[in-house]
Amino acid sequence: MPGESNEWTVAGLYTYPVKSCQGVALQSSTVTATGLQYDRLWMLVDARSGRFVTQRQHPRLALIQVSINEKHGVLELNAPGMSALQVALHPTDLGAQVPVRVWYDTVMGRRCSADADAWVTQFVGKPTWLLYKDPDCPRLVSRYVPEKCAPQAGFADVFPLHVTTTPSLADVNSRVPSKLTHTHFRPNIVLSHPHALPYEEERWTRIEIGRDAWSLFITSRTPRCSMPNVDLEVGKMREDKEPMTSMRTFRCVDPGSPSFVCFGMQAAPQSTGHTVWVGDSVVVREYGEHSLTEPL
Repeated sequence: MPGESNEWTVAGLYTYPVKSCQGVALQSSTVTATGLQYDRLWMLVDARSGRFVTQRQHPRLALIQVSINEKHGVLELNAPGMSALQVALHPTDLGAQVPVRVWYDTVMGRRCSADADAWVTQFVGKPTWLLYKDPDCPRLVSRYVPEKCAPQAGFADVFPLHVTTTPSLADVNSRVPSKLTHTHFRPNIVLSHPHALPYEEERWTRIEIGRDAWSLFITSRTPRCSMPNVDLEVGKMREDKEPMTSMRTFRCVDPGSPSFVCFGMQAAPQSTGHTVWVGDSVVVREYGEHSLTEPL
């Protein structure tokens, strides 16, 4: 089948420590129970409603830069007009436990600190908390889970990993008014291939990565919200509602949910503890059909 060779390679790795803020490009990462290391372990929450805060409601979150300093054990947030905020990368002194709804799941978080709450409140402009995913309360993924796999997630929408490919992004860019980068779609793993067709990944169900040949299950298409419409340079929604307006004409392709614009694939590792590197070879091992017959 097309693409069934080691010509597929890992072209990019990204972790997004704070949900809906800027990501961090990596050369390598450990694969943990909740995805790439540090991915979406922090999240902003409306202190009044208890709902999670994203670029959908506050596109200015796209301006929050996030950096990881493992040497000093610090996660640092920077934003225009704000002093830097530092929180512990491996927090042990956490605040009150807070249940928060992430789509169809209730997820337990812990407040980071009063200083962190004050910082995000000032930036968002209304009472907001910065939560850390409660490490004592695993969040199991229950839908579209393959056998021999028990995935968990942090504050990601559903699955612990999100995969995109360069041929598919190239096809989208040939059909939308302004060029997009992978960061508009927030993947964790970007795959490239010199000769593959767009959207080949939509027929995959299992791939193997790297010298360890660790298995990554491809579980479903990713239905897109309005976040790709955010102008990442200024932190505002585009008035023309692009690229989603254009993508609606050619990316409503899932047979179970034909009204959803889809791009990218949800994924879950069969096991954890592996290290994935940019440049790792990728082999497609199993194929199948995907259909979103129930919500992710």
